Amino acid sequence: MLGGSFPYQDVSMFYGNVFDISYNFLGRIDDVTQTVEWGTLDAHCYSLLYLKNDVLQAMFSVGRTAEETAAAEELIRRRVNLHASKARLRDEAFLLDTLPAQTVLILQGGGALGVFECGAVRGLEERGVHPDVVAAVSIGAFNGAIVASHPGDAAKPLAEFWRELSITLPGVGDPCIHQALLSWYVLYAGVSNFLQPRWWNALSGCETLVPWWTSLYDATPITRLITRYVDFELLGQSPVRLLLSAVDVATGERRIFDSYVDRLTPQHLLASGSLPPGLPWTTVNGKQYWGGGIVSNSPLDLVIERCGSIGKRVFAVDLFSGTKALPANLLEVMLRRDEIVYTDRVRNDLRFEEYANDFGELFQDILRRVDPLEARRIRQNPRYIRLMGNRAPIHVSRIELREGASTSFVRDYDFFAATVQQLQEHGYQAALERSQR
Repeated sequence: MLGGSFPYQDVSMFYGNVFDISYNFLGRIDDVTQTVEWGTLDAHCYSLLYLKNDVLQAMFSVGRTAEETAAAEELIRRRVNLHASKARLRDEAFLLDTLPAQTVLILQGGGALGVFECGAVRGLEERGVHPDVVAAVSIGAFNGAIVASHPGDAAKPLAEFWRELSITLPGVGDPCIHQALLSWYVLYAGVSNFLQPRWWNALSGCETLVPWWTSLYDATPITRLITRYVDFELLGQSPVRLLLSAVDVATGERRIFDSYVDRLTPQHLLASGSLPPGLPWTTVNGKQYWGGGIVSNSPLDLVIERCGSIGKRVFAVDLFSGTKALPANLLEVMLRRDEIVYTDRVRNDLRFEEYANDFGELFQDILRRVDPLEARRIRQNPRYIRLMGNRAPIHVSRIELREGASTSFVRDYDFFAATVQQLQEHGYQAALERSQR
């Protein structure tokens, strides 16, 4: 599937009745190497699992619950290796929907605030928390690519990456003077390993003059930098699945870049982080993209769409969180506006899941009033299984950048070395507080 430009998403499911027995068959049995039986047909509760190299390929079932059939569908879709659980598959007390959950890490966009995510990854790794899936946008896409490229051991390369993004300026005691100096520096010189101002090239020809600009900065430097920390040739083979979000400039539609589907390159990362008007759109496969943060800055919905919602433990690094005091001046107004615009939509995604669970409870109540034989047939129907089986709750732990950690009006581009170190430590401590072994 790698490089096919479409997700490994559809698992075939057949449904039928033989006299009073309703059955399902899902997946394909090409080149299977082992089968495992569970239960008996006489008891109208039976399954036959088809595996290839300990990965579930297909299942024939009678009388299994919608939750377990949906779990089997997810195992096939995600190509989960069942070696550690294979001995339990024959145990009639063991259910597929009780298999260990996927751990998901969500990384937001926020410019220089992304170093908070660097610290959070270090804290999670120290607690023994390692993601199976990373969903990221903007600067989070660069952090996420390093996490996926160094599974289980990303803290050190992330810290080094952010050290190279840091800038050093003369020490100034007054915070206001420091912020003004930093603003002028970034405006004039950019950030050496991240972005450079367009006006450096303004004398190259008429096409480079201001009326034809579509952005203020050029992000070529970070494209070169990220290749030293991510092996893009091997990224698709990483056990950590990377999902990135971007927006098609021409159509306004969101695009998901998936390391299990696409051959990701530095351009895919840059497309996810090309936030206008600071950065220009990025062309990938002939289409132009802006950063996915325009649509959603905390893409839990990417995970649900590509990986399902069954058995997910989510750690969402939240760079724009919490209730804040009312702004007292124009600068604080602008800061709070950006926080509201880019605040995550995780709560909306969870609210949708709650509505789906309420619908499921109502449907189950109606089904209890139906003839038992007909109810049993309905429960084996693929549409019922896909609607009702995908109801396991999503557990979200939020690692929040608290108020006071970075309230400067230059925080999005405050790559000052001392600030980078401070935010990294805040992220580390916040992750330690929120994570459990």
